[in-house]
Amino acid sequence: MQPTAPAAPAAPAAQAAPAAPGAPVEESAVTATDVLAAVDRAGELGAEPATSGLGPADDHAAPAAAEPVGHRPPIAVPDEMPSAGPIPDAVALPATPAAPAPADDRVLVSASHPMAALYMQTPMPPDMRGNRGAGVLISVLATLVFALLFGAVLLFWAGGPAQPVPVLMQTGLWPLAAAAAAFFVGMALLVLIVGRAGWWAYVLGGFFVGVLVWLATIAGVTYSVILISGTTGLTQIVTGGAPGAGVTVLGLIAFYGLQIPAIAAGVIAREVTVWFGAWIGARGRRMSRSNAEALAEYEASLAEAQAKQLP
Repeated sequence: MQPTAPAAPAAPAAQAAPAAPGAPVEESAVTATDVLAAVDRAGELGAEPATSGLGPADDHAAPAAAEPVGHRPPIAVPDEMPSAGPIPDAVALPATPAAPAPADDRVLVSASHPMAALYMQTPMPPDMRGNRGAGVLISVLATLVFALLFGAVLLFWAGGPAQPVPVLMQTGLWPLAAAAAAFFVGMALLVLIVGRAGWWAYVLGGFFVGVLVWLATIAGVTYSVILISGTTGLTQIVTGGAPGAGVTVLGLIAFYGLQIPAIAAGVIAREVTVWFGAWIGARGRRMSRSNAEALAEYEASLAEAQAKQLP
């Protein structure tokens, strides 16, 4: 019996008349024979592109879209960009060494260390403030006040204010200069001796300054008379012109010491010393109180430092 040849594929159905615009397209049925034929054609490299048996609607849709499978151009695969790859791990940079801290010159020693006593800082003793320098400066001011007051007394005693300059230059210049110099010396010595003492020291010291100024005034008047009348004139004034009488120191003190210029100079010197001594004494008390407070604070700090040095 002869083998039966495979049945020829069914001819495609006649193309239907074009449908009206907007009408639905009617799909044709696909048979098993059409599927097998399409598979056979796809397996051959040089085979013509398979035609779909889906009907005339597919033939008109995209005739140029069907190309041989074997002649498709290779798909270009782009090289992987470096930026598209995984981010590499961050490289740790070497740490920059920090700037060294400035060296500290202090030596820190524990209190329990055997050598701690050598390094323990003890407080410095306070500076005791004195009153002598300021007292001498105040004495200069007191001397100016004394000179003004005593000059007024000499002016009225010598001849009144009619001719003040000639009177003072003739009879009162040297007594005034000697009394003012003695007052400053006595006041400055008193300040240097008593220092920060209170007002009572200047009340008592005022007598010493008064006596010193009184003697200096007698010496100034005597020298002024010698300049004006000479030694003979001085002798006649002091002795009253008695023949053979001489001038002695006690005679000069007894004669000029009881006159107005010398007595006024001593009294004014004593009073000015008391007045300005009160000022100097008040400042001395403040200095003493301030020094006592500073000394007490120093002793407390010293006791605390010594307590830390004990084991």
